[in-house]
Amino acid sequence: MTDATFGFHGQGRTEVTAPSELTSVDDYLDFILARVLRPAPIELSTAESLGLTLAEDIIAEDPVPSFANSAMDGYALVAGDVIAASGTDPIGLRVTGEVAAGAAELPVVRSGVAVRIMTGAPVPPGADAIVPVELTTEEEGVVWVHKHARVGDHIRPVGNDVQPGQRLLGAGRRLGPADIGLLAAVGAVRVLVHPSPRVVVMSTGDELVGLGVVPRPGQIRDANGPMLAALVRQAGGVPFLSGAVPDDRRAMMEAIDANLGHADLFVLTGGVSAGTRDHVRDVLAALGEVHPFKVAMKPGMPQVFGIVEGVPVLALPGNPVSAFVSFEVFVRPVLRHLQGRRDRGRPVVRAVLAGELRSPAHKRSYARVKLRREEKRWIATPTSGQGSHQLTGLVVADGLAEIPAHITQVDQGDPVLVHLLVDL
Repeated sequence: MTDATFGFHGQGRTEVTAPSELTSVDDYLDFILARVLRPAPIELSTAESLGLTLAEDIIAEDPVPSFANSAMDGYALVAGDVIAASGTDPIGLRVTGEVAAGAAELPVVRSGVAVRIMTGAPVPPGADAIVPVELTTEEEGVVWVHKHARVGDHIRPVGNDVQPGQRLLGAGRRLGPADIGLLAAVGAVRVLVHPSPRVVVMSTGDELVGLGVVPRPGQIRDANGPMLAALVRQAGGVPFLSGAVPDDRRAMMEAIDANLGHADLFVLTGGVSAGTRDHVRDVLAALGEVHPFKVAMKPGMPQVFGIVEGVPVLALPGNPVSAFVSFEVFVRPVLRHLQGRRDRGRPVVRAVLAGELRSPAHKRSYARVKLRREEKRWIATPTSGQGSHQLTGLVVADGLAEIPAHITQVDQGDPVLVHLLVDL
């Protein structure tokens, strides 16, 4: 595409954007997800797979536990021998041995005798119940049982937790610590998972300087790059922060080309609007394919999607809050798609608004709110500083209150849907 397509052109309008030009948030997200392909799954050791998503079901081959074992420290015996035992009339059995956890050779239990047993130890042949040590006293080789026992008491039978052929974990599940423990318990040394997406984060703009550099007049520090890289890491990706790239076509092309080798996704900010220095669309058109959109949302209306040598590119607005909200609405779902996850976004709660919010017609708005719990409901209070450049209002926010495109005002006491800014 040429400059004639994407250049700086006045149009003599009475409004910046007509409703007919807008694409809904959901339609744009669907457009992106339909074009983003997942990298091939990889095999990793179970110990290294925390936080990754399974690419296949895990089916148990063996039972867990693989042998009947004791759930308590106590005595293994025949339940029928102590069926009448009580605190006032204990029954005594001769102690003939002891079984520790990990024991391979086991004594045989017969009627009239008992064997000491430790938690997790194999139940010896002939025993059908365990009496906890707290319910006994042992004197001169005789254990006195002070409470009756029933068959099966305190015995963990074979397969009590896992049965052979059981589907333990399904494809698409994000592995947590308990999952790692279960995989280890069934002997899954390696698992097939979706790898962490490698994400190149690139800020564009002549006005940007990096951390540690004192801005000259007209310059600002690059907040978007570090912020978006942090969001990528929080979302389970591996960020590569390229630094700020000037508003120059050749410089942008070289920066993108230099990073293609270690990218599953590019996230760019800035240069997506209608200014004479907004070159992102032209650069993507020259390198591959480009799809500019005016998305019916605030903040974050101008969005650009492209593909360069098979690598998807999400270009976001340059204002920091617009970039943050765009990440939550579009980039996070793409990352979760790349990770093989089924859930697209953060958790949501329904809250009651404490205050007032306005929203432009035909656009879905995302307002920064502070949450508090009051009785059995959430109360959402808009933060001060709702401008797309004001990070301070975002820092204190607990969530983003969504105002649907058909609503232009939410009043005190009205319900709102809040996307929680918590990592789950």
